[in-house]
Amino acid sequence: MVFITDFNEGDMISNVYLCKNKQTGTTKSGKTYYNLELVDKTGSIAGKVWELTNAIGHFEAKNFIKIDGQVTSFNNELQLNIKKIRIADEGEYVEADYMPCTKKDIEQMYKDLMALVESLDKDYYKVLLKKFFAEDPAFVKEFKNHSAAKSIHHGYIGGLLEHSLAVAKMCDYYTTYYPVLNRDLLITAALLHDIGKVYEISKFPENDYTDAGQLLGHIVMGTMMIRDKINTIDNFPAKA
Repeated sequence: MVFITDFNEGDMISNVYLCKNKQTGTTKSGKTYYNLELVDKTGSIAGKVWELTNAIGHFEAKNFIKIDGQVTSFNNELQLNIKKIRIADEGEYVEADYMPCTKKDIEQMYKDLMALVESLDKDYYKVLLKKFFAEDPAFVKEFKNHSAAKSIHHGYIGGLLEHSLAVAKMCDYYTTYYPVLNRDLLITAALLHDIGKVYEISKFPENDYTDAGQLLGHIVMGTMMIRDKINTIDNFPAKA
């Protein structure tokens, strides 16, 4: 496997990559070409198919494709000039090589998150957080494996957990210097502030905005999720 991050101008590439996007264009002379975005776990690169010959087999976005081409440079950015394409056969690739993932241990981060939950003083905050992070296995699975964004930050598997935990830990740190801060409220808010992203952004390999994400956004959806959980908790205070 030759990863995208290791490409150099002039390299001849014959390997499998995930086609994240495929667009058809037309040159000024009327010739059809393909503009592709190819990805693996190390990054992405533009792929250009200028000649739609018999060597370019049928494929669609989200397919794993075997490509043959050369790394070139355009406007100081590397791209692939592709001559051959076919859909990759099963066994020619390992999916994990094409999904960007946190470098941190997901299970250890989850344990650290639950330790923060257990450290809270007010029971109603603990109950609320456990409704999400202990009693809802489907949500926990999504939260552990979701990205925190399409591209801006933590846009990889485990990114949502990594980001939320980091924010919560920073809030915990601030409360050691400023005792006036409401530690329980800050940590609870930090852990829940981005939970709507499990519905705003689709899973890999797409990792793109869903219809609900476009229409509502993660803040609105997250607020609705928190409201629904709070409604199942007896005597949750209106002002915590």
